[in-house]
Amino acid sequence: MGFEEDCLQALRGCCRDDAAFEQLCGLLSTMDQDTFQRATYYKAMLDASPDLMFRISAEGQYLDFKANGVRSIPQDVVLGKYLTDLLPPDVAELCQSVIQKALTSGKLQTCEYQLTEPTGQRYYEARVAVSGPQEVLWVVQDVTDRQQVAEELRASEERLQSFFDATFEAVVIHNYQRILDVNPAAEDLFGYTYDEMIGMSVLDLADMESKGSIAQRWRSLNSPTQPYDYESIGIRKDGTQFIAEVSVKAIYYRGTLARVASIRDVTVQRRSEQVVRESESRNRALLQAVPDLIFRIRRDGTYLDCKAGENSTLMVPAENLIGKSVYDVLPPKVAEERMQYVHRALETGKIQNFEYQLKLAMIQPYAGLDQLYRQMVSQPDGSPIDPNHLRDYEARVVVSGEDEVIAIVRDISDRKRSEDALRQSEEKFSKTFKSSPNPMTIATLGDGRLMDVNDGFLETFGYNREDLLGHSVYEINFWVNPAQRDEMVQILQTKGEVRNLEYQFHTRTGEIRDVLFSAEIIQISGQACLIDVMTDITERKRTEQKLLEAAERDRLLGQIALRIRESLDLQQILNTTVTEVRQYLKADRVCIGHGGDNEDTGVIIAEAVVPQWSSLMGSLLTDPEHLRELKELFSNGQVRVLTDTQQMTGYPAIAAHYARFQVRAALSVPIMLENSFFGLLVVHQCSGPRHWQPSEVELMQKLAVQVSIAVQQAKLYEKVRDLNRDLERKVQERTAELQQKMEELQELNELKDEFLNAFSHDLRTPVMGISLVINNLLNQPGDTIPVSRMILERMVQSNQHQLQLIKSFLEAHSAETRGVHLNPELVQLGLLVQVIVEDLEPLVQKNKATLVNEVPPDLPLVNADPVQLRRVFENLVTNALNHNPPGIHIRIGATVEEDWIRFTIEDNGVGMSQETRDRLFQRYSRGPKSRHSTGIGLGLYLCRQIVTAHGGQIGVISEPNQGATFWLTIPLAIPTGANLLPEE
Repeated sequence: MGFEEDCLQALRGCCRDDAAFEQLCGLLSTMDQDTFQRATYYKAMLDASPDLMFRISAEGQYLDFKANGVRSIPQDVVLGKYLTDLLPPDVAELCQSVIQKALTSGKLQTCEYQLTEPTGQRYYEARVAVSGPQEVLWVVQDVTDRQQVAEELRASEERLQSFFDATFEAVVIHNYQRILDVNPAAEDLFGYTYDEMIGMSVLDLADMESKGSIAQRWRSLNSPTQPYDYESIGIRKDGTQFIAEVSVKAIYYRGTLARVASIRDVTVQRRSEQVVRESESRNRALLQAVPDLIFRIRRDGTYLDCKAGENSTLMVPAENLIGKSVYDVLPPKVAEERMQYVHRALETGKIQNFEYQLKLAMIQPYAGLDQLYRQMVSQPDGSPIDPNHLRDYEARVVVSGEDEVIAIVRDISDRKRSEDALRQSEEKFSKTFKSSPNPMTIATLGDGRLMDVNDGFLETFGYNREDLLGHSVYEINFWVNPAQRDEMVQILQTKGEVRNLEYQFHTRTGEIRDVLFSAEIIQISGQACLIDVMTDITERKRTEQKLLEAAERDRLLGQIALRIRESLDLQQILNTTVTEVRQYLKADRVCIGHGGDNEDTGVIIAEAVVPQWSSLMGSLLTDPEHLRELKELFSNGQVRVLTDTQQMTGYPAIAAHYARFQVRAALSVPIMLENSFFGLLVVHQCSGPRHWQPSEVELMQKLAVQVSIAVQQAKLYEKVRDLNRDLERKVQERTAELQQKMEELQELNELKDEFLNAFSHDLRTPVMGISLVINNLLNQPGDTIPVSRMILERMVQSNQHQLQLIKSFLEAHSAETRGVHLNPELVQLGLLVQVIVEDLEPLVQKNKATLVNEVPPDLPLVNADPVQLRRVFENLVTNALNHNPPGIHIRIGATVEEDWIRFTIEDNGVGMSQETRDRLFQRYSRGPKSRHSTGIGLGLYLCRQIVTAHGGQIGVISEPNQGATFWLTIPLAIPTGANLLPEE
C-alpha cells in the first residue's frame, strides 16, 4: 500500500510527536495493499494515535471520531452534531475560525482552549490538518497536567520573586566578583540604587579590614556549592558602617553558578548586648570597687550588716560586728556624735555628712577596738604607732529603711595630709615661679588677664610688673597673631595642656621674639586659668635661617651644576640659571649678556623678569661709549655692587642705561672664558635701592663660574656634533638597507601563511571525500560488502588521524599568531583530575602501566577553561605512555604554593637528555625514542600555549634513565594576598 507525499505529511501533522508518527508508519508498512481496503488502513491509523481524533466538515459538523482508551464517548453523542451543539459559543467560534484557516491555507493549524467539566477546568491543545475536500482532521490532546505544572511553576516563581522583593533582609546575588542582582532591602541597607549596585564588586560593600577576612573565608571553601556564615563590617554609600550578619548559599542564577547572600544589620542588637553586658559588669564591679566601709545601723545603734573590701582597714571579720552596738565599738564621744547624725537622718530623710577623728589613746581602754583599723595598730613597717597619732574619717549617713540607715565611712587621713602637702607645695611653687630664668605668666583662660608674671618674663620682654598685672594680653598687643591664642586655648580645653608650640610675641619696644610655648590649665579661686612657660628661641631661629639660606644657595649651585652635566643645551642652562637666581634672590630682573659676534656689539641672551618691568631679552648694545665703560669696569674680572644707582658717578652711559630701564640697584658679575671677558651675569632691583648681602655676592660669583663652564661645554659639543654628522649619514644609509631587508622578510612570511592555508585545504579535501565514501559504505545494510568492515574502519581511523594532524597543525599556527582562546570558569581541579584519571584508565591498562592520583580533592578554586586543561593533562599522560616501554609507573600530584597550584606528572621511564629537554616544547618536536607516535610533534607545544594563556608556566625535570617529571602552575582564582577588587 502506498501513500502520496501530501497524505504522509498530513499524518505527520496529526501525530503528537515523532514517536507516534514512527509507530504509525511501522503499522502502515506491514499492511498488504491487496488484502486491506482503505477503510481498514484508516482505522489502523486511528488506533495508533493516543489522542482524540475527529473528522469535521467545513461547516463544523462532526463526520467521524475516534476516542482514546481513557475517555469513551457514545457515537450518537457526537456524530452529526455541530461544534456549536457540543462546545461553548466562544470555543466553538475559535474552532470554526481555525478550521477555515486550515482549509484556506492548506497548512497545519494549532489552537488551545479550556472546557469546564464535572472534574473541573480542563485544558486542551488541538492540531488541525486538511484531510479531504471541505473537511479536516481534528486531533485533540488533553494538556491539563502540563498546564497545571506550568501554572504552578509561574506561581512558584512569582512567590519567590515576591519574597525576594518583600523580605526585610538584604539579599545580594554575586559571582564572587560582581553583583548580579539585589532586592529593595539591599538598596535601603547600603544606600545605593539598583542600577548602581549591579556590576559593583561585592567586596565594595565591606570595609577595608573585613575584605581580607572575607577573601580568606572564600579561599577556605572546599566546594563551589559549600554554604557558609560570617559577621563583618558593612559600609554604606555615604561611608557609614554597620555590623553585618551574612549567610551565603550557592544557587544557579540564569544558568551560572552564583552565590546568594542574606545580609542583616545587627548593629543595634550587638550594641544592646554589649551595653547590657557592660551595665551588668559595672553594677557588679561598683559595689566591689567601693573602697569604703559600709554599715547598716538600726535606730538604737545596733549593727545590722557590714561590708569591708579586701584592702579595707577593718581588722575583725564583718560578721563579728553584726549585733553589736556602736557604743560597744567606738569611744563614747564618737559613738554619741554618730548616733546624733543617725537620728537626724531618720527625722529629716536627708543625707548627713560629718567628719571625726580617732587616736589610739582614745580607744585603748575599750577591749577589742585595737583590732578595728590596721593603721591604728602599727606602721607599714610593723613599728608601733604613737598613741596620740590622729586618724581622720568622713562619714555619710542615708536612710535605708523605716528605722535603719546606711553609714559609709572613709578614711581621709591621706587626703588631709595631701591638703597639708599641697599648701607646702604651693609655697614651693611660688618660690620656683618667681626665681625661674624662663619667662612665666599666670593669666585667666578666657580673656588672658594677667594675674602674675615672674622676673624672667620682665627681663626678656622689657616690661614692668605694674604695667602688666590686671591687664589683658590683648590690651598690651603681646601676641603677634592674637588668633593663635584662641587656637591654643581650644587645644588646652581639649587636651588640658600644650607642649612646645612655636609662637611669636612682641616686646615692649615692638621687637618680635620667637618662643616655645607650654601651658596647663589650673583652677584659682574656682576660676579657670593657665600657667605658661616660655623658652626664647629667637637667636636659634636666626641661626637656623642662616643655615637654611646657605643650604638653599648650595642647592641652587648644585642644581645649576647638575643641569650643566646633564644637558648640552646652552640656552636651556642659561634660562634655568636666570630663573632660579631671580626666584632665590627675589629680584626684579636677572639677565646674562655677552659681546655678540664682534667687539662692537653686545646682546642679552637670557633673562628672567617680573612682568611689571621692561624686558631686555634680545636687545643689542651698540653704543661705543657704553661698551667702553663696561670693558673698563669688568675686563679685569671685578664684581660691581650698586646699592643705589642714583648715587652712581663716573660712568654716564651706564647710568643712563639704568635710568632708562628703571634699575635702582644692581649686582654685576663678569663671566670669564679662558681668562677672557665673555659677558655679564646681572641682577637688577627695580622697585627701590637694595643692600646686597656678602652671601649673595659670593653666590653670584660661583654661578658665573658655572656659566663659563656651560659655555665651554657647549663649544666642545659643537665640535662633537660636527664630527657625528658623517656618522649619522652612514647610519641612515645602513638603516635604509635594513628596512628593505625587513620588507623582504615580511613578504616571505606572508607567502608562508598562504602556503599553510593552501596546504591544509588541499590535504583536507581528499581526506574528507574518502571519509564520506567509507561512511556511506558502512551505512549499507548487510554484513558483507566488497571491502571488509575492519579494513574500512581502519581507513576511517587513518583519515580521522590525518584530520587530527591537520587540526593540530592549524591550532599550533593559530596559537602562535592569535593565541589560545579560553572560556574560563571557576573550576575545582581536584575533581577534574579525578575524572581525567578515570577516563584514561583503559589506555593505562593497555600499556600495562600504573597511574596513581595523589591530587588533594579540596584544592582551592581556579578561574580556568576545563576543556583546555583536560587536553594538557591528557597530553602529558599519553606522552609518558608513548615515549616509554610498557609497565611504567606514573604519579600525578599537586601542592598549593602561595598564589599558585603546582601540578607534577612524574614517571620512572627512560628520561631524556639536555638537548631533548631544550626543544621539547617547540613546534614539531618529537621524542627520539617514541615507540608508536605518528604525530607531528605539537602536543607539548600546545600544552605550553594553553598553560601560558592561563597565566601559568610549564617545564620538565629529567635526566637519561632517571624518569621525567613534568610540572605546571595555574594561578588561584582568589590569590592569598590580593585586594580581590576587580581591576578598574
